[in-house]
Amino acid sequence: MLSTYLILIVILFFILTNIITDYLLQWHIEDKQEQVIQDSEIIADDISYYLSVYDSSVYKTYLKSIANKYGETLNSRIIILDQDKRVVADSNDEFNFESLDLIEIEESLKGKTGTGNYYFNDIGNVIYTAFPVVFEDEINGTVFISSSINSLYENVNDLINRLKILILTVSFLIIIGLYILTNIFLKPINKFFPAIESIKKGELGKKVEINTRDEFHLLGEAFNSMSIRLNEVDEEREAFVANVSHELKTPLASIKLLSENLLLQEHAEEKIYKEFLKDINDEVDRLNNIVNELLSLVDLDKNKLILNYQTTYLNYILEKIVEQLRPLAKEKNIKLILEEKDRIQLKIDKDKIKQAIINIIHNGIKYSDNGGRVKISIYSEKDNAVIKVSDSGYGIPKESIPYIFDRFYRVDKARSRRTGGTGLGLSISKQIINMHHGTIEVKSRVGKGTTFYIKIPLDI
Repeated sequence: MLSTYLILIVILFFILTNIITDYLLQWHIEDKQEQVIQDSEIIADDISYYLSVYDSSVYKTYLKSIANKYGETLNSRIIILDQDKRVVADSNDEFNFESLDLIEIEESLKGKTGTGNYYFNDIGNVIYTAFPVVFEDEINGTVFISSSINSLYENVNDLINRLKILILTVSFLIIIGLYILTNIFLKPINKFFPAIESIKKGELGKKVEINTRDEFHLLGEAFNSMSIRLNEVDEEREAFVANVSHELKTPLASIKLLSENLLLQEHAEEKIYKEFLKDINDEVDRLNNIVNELLSLVDLDKNKLILNYQTTYLNYILEKIVEQLRPLAKEKNIKLILEEKDRIQLKIDKDKIKQAIINIIHNGIKYSDNGGRVKISIYSEKDNAVIKVSDSGYGIPKESIPYIFDRFYRVDKARSRRTGGTGLGLSISKQIINMHHGTIEVKSRVGKGTTFYIKIPLDI
């Protein structure tokens, strides 16, 4: 960054120097030309009558004295020419009665002021000015002035040299300032590189310490949050892979064991074969259930699922769910109660919502003892439709409540194994409710039961 600034300063220095030099020279030359033109006009007024009645025997000396006088005063060469471009007076006594054929003189004899800038090796830079001598509206000749502008160039060059020194000094100070500022700015940035290199190597969770009170501090906090989150995601990924492997391995091991036992029994009874095959079929169903729920989670994570919103009565969905789960509840002599306080109609994906609610009610039945109770209530509260699912089950320890929606999390792993849970149902339910911009709240007491509150906005 510093080198870029340095290059820009050097380029700017050359551009400014050239622009300023050209501008100053042009301005001084134009000013000099204006002065010479004014002087030429004064001389032309002084000699206009005498040049109109010119007689070399009478006026030659007078015109020569005029040329010499103004030549000394203006420090320039003064040449007076008649209308035939013949020199009648020359302050340098060089071109007496010779003809001069110059563009500036041609212009002046046409009634215009001729000017030009020239450079000669022997004398340097000069300005030519030719002004018409007019008497009674008739052009009788020309006043030609040749003025050296070497001093002008020297003054401008001296000024430019001083300006260059000033610009170089300022540029040097700017470079030093930029170097200091760059180090100040880069110091916190340099702290990021070791952490970034560590993350590139897979060492996630690295942090940077930025002690400033500016944007770099905010950047450092954002980087640390990102690094921590990456580490958490990586840990979740590892835990997820481990859990998936374990969940898939358990039914596969059971199928393997049952199959080997069948193979070892050469003359087993048909009843035993059927029992073994039934157990194998149950394990296959369990395996299939795990795979299906995993696929559902993958689709939810990638937002592949497109919600098919339809206006429907939530009460109707709950009635169907209760009817579907009632046989399961009867097996454990569990009362399944539906309380409809309000009739609620809203736009939802009824299949997805049904799946989410079934998972929660099914858990209530599964983790309740025989003779228990599961109550489902539906009512409206402010701008939400609320589905309350209360059970008289085992309850959830307070320390476990924050984790019950995590994948494969189980409060009691032994009981979950017996009931055939995968630990994915609540996670799927939460994500489906979230996709409907809703929330799930949980209240529970160990030995007293658990209550889930599903809240879905009425104006999705």
